[in-house]
Amino acid sequence: MNKVSSFPKPRQHGAWAMFLIPAVMAASLAGEWNWASLFLIASFILIFLSYEPAVRVVRRWKNKHILSKDSMYWIILFAGSGALIATAVFSRYGQWNALFFGCVVALTMMIHLWLTVNKQNMSIPGELVGVFGLTSSAPVIYLFLHQSMDARGWILWLINFLYFAGSIYYIKLKLRIQPQLSEPSTHIKIKKAVPLLVYNMILILFLWITIWLRGYTWLFLLAFGPYIIKSIIGIFTWQTKAAFNPKQTGFVELFHAIFFLIINILAFNI
Repeated sequence: MNKVSSFPKPRQHGAWAMFLIPAVMAASLAGEWNWASLFLIASFILIFLSYEPAVRVVRRWKNKHILSKDSMYWIILFAGSGALIATAVFSRYGQWNALFFGCVVALTMMIHLWLTVNKQNMSIPGELVGVFGLTSSAPVIYLFLHQSMDARGWILWLINFLYFAGSIYYIKLKLRIQPQLSEPSTHIKIKKAVPLLVYNMILILFLWITIWLRGYTWLFLLAFGPYIIKSIIGIFTWQTKAAFNPKQTGFVELFHAIFFLIINILAFNI
């Protein structure tokens, strides 16, 4: 009972969407539902649940050279079960390329774990590493279902990475910068939002040129519509400390992510 009660819950709630949305999107491109994809998604969830205990183990060992046995229990239970399920699925279908790619992704998450232990995970590079690893659920499942990463597979991963990378700049502005300051002039609002503005301008330009050159459907650009509109409104609608509400922001982010998922599924199937 003590072990169950001491389970450290994941703190980064937005991370759930960052690996589940790409995973579901990739699974939907198979043409028909493949139940093996569900087992892979379950393995991703289990491995993700082991992340917070892993942080505790590494941090405590690094700082005090003490092994946290309770946290090790959860790592073995969740990461072990997740890795076992994924390996069994890959082995059953002979998808060794997907297994190898999954191991590379695991290495990325270990790098992020080390950044977290050293309190560098909240930096832009640290968070981008996290997004890279979490959105990798898309290419892992796509590679498993299609045996190779063609142009559609790489685009699948790219648009998910670009979308969730953009949310880093938005969340940083709304939850970490704005509540710390009294509402300033319009000039200062824009100045504080420069990273978000620059990212969005590059994002729109990249999507526009890619869609035009490759002849893709404009639905891919539409999928980013709510994010772009939200970003513009968020720059000028100042989030005061009194109105600080991470839970409400989280629900809005989830709604937009689901819209992003649905529109992209339609775009890939046109």
